[in-house]
Amino acid sequence: MSGISRLNSMTEQAPKIPEELHNSAAKILAFAGISPEKSEQFMSNLNTFIKMADKSFSDRFSRQIREQISATFFEAYTSVFKRVMAENNPSRLYLMFLYFGYMDERLLTTEQINSLYKLVEECPGNAGSSLYNLNSWLQQIYQRTKEPSVNEFGQDYQDVFVEKKRRQELTEKDKPAYDADLDGRLNHEITSVFRLGQRLCYGQLTGYFPILHREMINRDLGDALVTPDKIEASLQKILAVDFSAFHREIVYTHTHSQFAPELIMKQVLPDIILIPCFGQRAVMWQELSGKRKNTPGRFVFPIFTDMNMDDLMINVVAKFRWDLSKNMSNYTINKANEISLYADYSDYIQFYAKNRDLSQEAREKLKTVIKRNRNNPAEVFSEDYKTWITYEANGLIRLNKVAREILFKHCPFSRPVRDQLRNSPIYNALIGHYDRERIRQCKILESRYAKLKQFGDLDPDLAENLAYYKA
Repeated sequence: MSGISRLNSMTEQAPKIPEELHNSAAKILAFAGISPEKSEQFMSNLNTFIKMADKSFSDRFSRQIREQISATFFEAYTSVFKRVMAENNPSRLYLMFLYFGYMDERLLTTEQINSLYKLVEECPGNAGSSLYNLNSWLQQIYQRTKEPSVNEFGQDYQDVFVEKKRRQELTEKDKPAYDADLDGRLNHEITSVFRLGQRLCYGQLTGYFPILHREMINRDLGDALVTPDKIEASLQKILAVDFSAFHREIVYTHTHSQFAPELIMKQVLPDIILIPCFGQRAVMWQELSGKRKNTPGRFVFPIFTDMNMDDLMINVVAKFRWDLSKNMSNYTINKANEISLYADYSDYIQFYAKNRDLSQEAREKLKTVIKRNRNNPAEVFSEDYKTWITYEANGLIRLNKVAREILFKHCPFSRPVRDQLRNSPIYNALIGHYDRERIRQCKILESRYAKLKQFGDLDPDLAENLAYYKA
């Protein structure tokens, strides 16, 4: 076989990418309606980036190139999202861009590109669950099914209006138009959750870049994809130990006026948003979706990760528990008698040096932990919560007496875990006291709810409340 024939044979056998993905960046920019001048500048910057030996290098020139590319990337993302949704466009090129942050075939290997092309069909959207890829989440925002998230200053879309009104940029007369501004809602969400969330999920101080490229990928993309099954498995592992992780106290108003409103425990699972990114961190974005206490929290995960999913989930649940308790504490009138995770743990960290229930060794160890976490009670709690879930629940004693009692009080173990630890001298008294209090509460509730039987079946929320105290 001649050299030319052998070369042609090798070319025919080499893996190829779909024709649709040739010149991906140019096609995406054109579809997005980016101006010729801006597109030319983008492609010039992208070519420079592609030629960089170290794409995470942090000199001034490299940062400037990445920043210019990023600005056009997010502009294109907004336009492509709106056009794909309006046209119901099924092109995998545009879906790869929206789901994964893919933009140029030169930035990935042929294998990675073809993997993404297949994964479009497997990418989790929203099929009646609380897990969204970014494209399906933005549809919820744009169609006003969900309210926009908080920004980096903790302000949601309505808070931003109040701020603009304070600065006299808007007046109350502008409120209807502001609320109905679909593009404004979309831009708020992309700026808040996508631009900032992607950077946070990336998880490294240097080298952040919004477009997916091979240098940030260190695992098979199919294995790295965050799927509904992986999310559900990690959540269930936590709930198998900390069954009340997503319960909160809310006011229940009876349909029958002769019964006074009462406080009940209700489980509200979070919305989880998958950001186009190969990242190393997940972020607890907000503990509530608005001012009402029965709205779900929001978690942000990278859509690809090589990290342990259980570790990521434990970290965000710990942060969620802390922030939700803190949020609820803001509405407590009598702070001196407040009983909450936030209040108890804050006092524990603040006054540990004088706590007689801590040995000198325990105080020294806690001092080290506090220093390591920069005197941040939330970080100390997160560290202890991970120990609670992974060690203490399995009978492996790691926490001091005070931390254990606070966690058992506010993050009690599920019944199977309590049954396994019941004979432990360290846990026996805690479990005994817990069981007695729950039995007492159940008797009160059963007596109260018995009076409701004359009106028919017990309301599902009340049945759930009773089941909570029986758990």
